[in-house]
Amino acid sequence: MDKPKQAFHGGASFGAIGESLRTLDRAGDVISADVLDAWYDPSPRVLAAIQEHLPFLIKTSPPTHGDGLREVIAHERGVSPNQVLLGSGTSSLMFLALPRLINKGDKVLVLDPSYGEYGHIVENVIATELVRFELPFPDFAADIDGLIRASRDADFVILVNPNSPTGQGIGLTAIHRLATECPDTLFWIDETYIDYFSLEVGTVLSAERSVGDVKNIIVSKSLSKFYSLSGLRVGYLVADPELVAEWERFSPPWSVGLIGQLAGIEALSDVGYYEGKAAESRLLREELVSGLQSFGWNVVPSVTNYVMAQKPDGRVRELVHSLSKRDIFIRDANNLSPRFEDHWLRIAVKDRATQNRLLEAISSFL
Repeated sequence: MDKPKQAFHGGASFGAIGESLRTLDRAGDVISADVLDAWYDPSPRVLAAIQEHLPFLIKTSPPTHGDGLREVIAHERGVSPNQVLLGSGTSSLMFLALPRLINKGDKVLVLDPSYGEYGHIVENVIATELVRFELPFPDFAADIDGLIRASRDADFVILVNPNSPTGQGIGLTAIHRLATECPDTLFWIDETYIDYFSLEVGTVLSAERSVGDVKNIIVSKSLSKFYSLSGLRVGYLVADPELVAEWERFSPPWSVGLIGQLAGIEALSDVGYYEGKAAESRLLREELVSGLQSFGWNVVPSVTNYVMAQKPDGRVRELVHSLSKRDIFIRDANNLSPRFEDHWLRIAVKDRATQNRLLEAISSFL
């Protein structure tokens, strides 16, 4: 039997840690900069609450529909609870909602490059037309006027904002322009990394509060990356209440586990901790950028916890393979765009000691 088509992701580091999960003590020796998990721990409030109640949390079924977490999300984000759909990470919500929003024959526009899961769902799950809006070299900044023109010719537009792998963001004013000037197009806005962007510029840039007024946008949110809860799989959508009510029929009970629900509630309530970690992340990102530029690499300006870089002489696959032998994993970004040759990679921000080890290993390869 042929291997089923699956979206490609980072996470090769588990090959070194051990996918049996019986050798997790090795995790401290492995650098997993190929995935975009936070380098810092979850809020101390999250850890304390889980540790205090751990046996109960493990053995007990959670609130069936996560209404407590839904209420906290709605309060903290300034939306209505009936606009919020919970899921076990945004990936599960993508697979739930997109096949019910997009029909065969629809024209779906995505940024190029962008998160590969969306192209996989459009082409291999829904099996409809995928149109790539090519972001320009070398900074990959979106031409909003051009994007508006392209969006008018599409039925559905998927925007990852800030974009992965580029780390570039689109401001809220531009998002509103896109939606209002393309009223017949439905926009799916993936804001997995929006909190880094908002704190970078000092203002809230999420479009989730606009959902009630701007009818043709749906916002996808994750608590995985910024809140350091990737292992717990907590995500949500903000959409028109009628859509949420429809999708609830297909959403399984207990879509978020009890530990995930508690962790999400505590994380959203500890704003100060995460603001401090975002500020540290900016400094660490600047150090990572400086180190990569010292090799003569071109680094794309980023507002997130990762950077994309161009290695001018190529050999990215060779570099990635060489580093993996030293238990260091970075993302070969070449498969994220058909335009890329063997020149592009993406690296997650890590703590200072880890980044120094990573840069020393790259220097040794070079």
